[in-house]
Amino acid sequence: MGKDDYLYILYYNLWGGDPKGALAIGVNGDLPNPANTKEAVFMVSTFNNVMEFAARDKLGMRDIVKRSIGLMNRLETKLIEYFGEVIPDSHELYEELSLLRELAMVMQENQPLFKNMFEDIWSIFKEQEQDHVLTNERFNRVYKIFLDWHVLIYKEQRMQLLIHDGLPVIMEYVKPDPKAGKLYKMLKNFYTEKRRKAFENFLEGVVDKEFGDIENLLYSSEDLHQFRILKEREGIEGFRSRLAPLIRNE
Repeated sequence: MGKDDYLYILYYNLWGGDPKGALAIGVNGDLPNPANTKEAVFMVSTFNNVMEFAARDKLGMRDIVKRSIGLMNRLETKLIEYFGEVIPDSHELYEELSLLRELAMVMQENQPLFKNMFEDIWSIFKEQEQDHVLTNERFNRVYKIFLDWHVLIYKEQRMQLLIHDGLPVIMEYVKPDPKAGKLYKMLKNFYTEKRRKAFENFLEGVVDKEFGDIENLLYSSEDLHQFRILKEREGIEGFRSRLAPLIRNE
């Protein structure tokens, strides 16, 4: 360890619960200045939160990595078989079909990215377990993965909620045709209240409204950039308002 390295202590009640205090101490025993203290505490607390999120079986990284997207591949294939490779602008279902096709492609493209990010996170975790030193470089790698992940999953969830209301229109269109039986059944399986509620719940909670409102964001590159800014702001402002006041260095 160098002279600018710190030891981090987080205080809890004996029975657990939320942290009750935090402390950063220089390896030489000195207390760092307030700015360095806050930076050290922010880095370690954020790193720990990301690792907890990565390991979570439900609504975390592990949960997404385990999902199967074979159904999206089959759905895209059926849509192409029935409606053709290219949807004409003049088609009455152009918007709905284009969005559904795009969603299927996005989810298939995202899945290997999610797997790679998950593997990178656990590679970093193993490094951390070996030397127990959180460097700036290591923190920045983890934090970037965390933000990248949320941008990708936000885009998927926003698209899924948008297409949800268009599914009945497509179902009604193909229902009379016996040749579209499998496609109709797939669409029907997608169109459930449980799925809609899951999308709404995600979008309601992915960014704390105290730090940013994503209600009017869609999924353009500009919207995704703004989402990333708000997600990062949530982490920084949340730290300042919730954990920073518990720092006991002063």
